[in-house]
Amino acid sequence: MLRRTFNAMLAASAATLMMLGAVSAQDITAPVTPEEVAALGDITLRVWADAGEQAMLEKLVPLYEQTYPNVTVELTLKGWDDLMGTVVNAMNSNTPPDVTNGNQGFATMGTMVRAQLVRPLDDFISAYGIDQGVPASGFSSMQWNDEGTAWGQGKIYAMGGATQPLGVFYSKAKLEELGLEAPQSIEDLQAALAAASEAGEQPIMLGNAAQYPLGSHVFGILIDMYSSVDEVNAWIAGTESSTFDTPGVRKALETLSAWGEAGYFGNGYDGRSMDDAVASFGGGEGVFFLGGSFNGARLAAIDPDAFGYTLLRGESGEYVTTGTFGTPWHISSKTQVEPAALAFLGMMLSADFAQAYADVSRLPNANLETVTPTGSMHEAQLAAARALFADGDFVGYLDWATPTMQRTMGTQAQMLLAGRTDIDSFIAAVQDDWSTYQAERQEQ
Repeated sequence: MLRRTFNAMLAASAATLMMLGAVSAQDITAPVTPEEVAALGDITLRVWADAGEQAMLEKLVPLYEQTYPNVTVELTLKGWDDLMGTVVNAMNSNTPPDVTNGNQGFATMGTMVRAQLVRPLDDFISAYGIDQGVPASGFSSMQWNDEGTAWGQGKIYAMGGATQPLGVFYSKAKLEELGLEAPQSIEDLQAALAAASEAGEQPIMLGNAAQYPLGSHVFGILIDMYSSVDEVNAWIAGTESSTFDTPGVRKALETLSAWGEAGYFGNGYDGRSMDDAVASFGGGEGVFFLGGSFNGARLAAIDPDAFGYTLLRGESGEYVTTGTFGTPWHISSKTQVEPAALAFLGMMLSADFAQAYADVSRLPNANLETVTPTGSMHEAQLAAARALFADGDFVGYLDWATPTMQRTMGTQAQMLLAGRTDIDSFIAAVQDDWSTYQAERQEQ
C-alpha cells in the first residue's frame, strides 16, 4: 500500500467514523454469561477471518452456537491478502463485522485504532484471565496510544489465540545422519549449516517468491540473535532517534550475506513460494527450514514425527524470537451485539478450547502444559513455547515499522544475496523508508 493512500485512508476513516458514531463499550469485570447473550434475542454475529483459521473455526462455531442458541454466526473466510485489502473499509462501514481478524502494524491495526473502529480489550483480557501465565511482551504489538500513531504502549486492542514464534525446523533423519544435535544457539546453527553443506546437503530450504520469508523471517531470526529486544522493538515502533544502523543489524546482515555466498539456500529460492518450500522440506529436501511455528501444521500432516523444532537463545542467554500471540482478533467499536462478540472471543481464547488449537498442531496461548500434542514435532513446539513463556521475549516483525517496509526489506534482502547491493546501502534504504514514514506520521 502506498503511503499516500494509507494516510488518506486514515483521514477518511476518522472523518467517516465521526459521522457514523461508535457504540459506547461497557467495561466488564467478569466473563459474559449465557443469560446476558440470551437477553439480546435472536441475533446474527458477523465474523470475518483469515482462511488459515478455518480448521479452528470449524470447531469453535458449532460449540458457540450450541452454548448460545439464540446466536447464528455468519462466517466470512478470506485469503490473507484479500482480508488485508478489505478489512479496514469493512470495519468503517455501516455494517462492520462484529469480530474480525486484523494485523499488527500501522497499516491495519494502527489505522483502525486511529479511526476508533475497534474496541479496547483491557477489561476483557482481565475479566477472562487471558493475561495469566503469558509473557507481557506478547501484548506489546496489540497496544496503541489513543491516537493510533504509536504501538507498544497504551490500551490493548486485539488478542490472538495461538502463539506464532519464528523458529528452526529440522529433519530428524538428516541431523542423525550428520551426527548433529538440534541447535540451541546461533553458534550451534552456524556449525550445523557448515556440516550440512560439507556433506552435500542443502542446509536451508527457502521459498522467497513473496520476498518476506527472507527479508522478514530469516533475517528477523538473525537480528533477534544479535540485538537487544528493546532496541529492535523501539525501532519498529517508530521511537524517536531510533536507527537501523546498529552493530546487531550489521552482524545479522553479514551472516545473511555469508549464508548466501556459501550457497546455504540452494538455487531457485526467489521463484519458489513459501508453501512450496514447506512441501519440499516435508518431502525430504533440506536439513533446516527457518520460519513461523504455523508451518508446523503442514509438516505434521506430512509426518508428525519426522521433524523437530527449536527456538534459539540470543546473546543475552534468553529465548528471543520474532513473533506474537498470533493473528490478532478485534471486536468492532460499533457492534450492536457486544456481549455475543465478547463471548465468542472468550470461548476462543479459553483454556477449555486450547485443545482445539492443539488438535490442528498449533500452539495455544492457554493450557500449554496440559494439551495433548499431535506428534513428537508438535510436542517439541509446545516445549519451545513453554520455555519462551517462562524465560523469553517476543520481538516484533520488522515489516510492522512502516506500511511499505515489507517490500523494502524483502527487495533489499534479495539484492544483497544477488550481489546487487551492499550492507551500507541496505541499511540506508531501510532507514530512509523508516525516516520518511516517521516524518509523515508526525504530520497526521
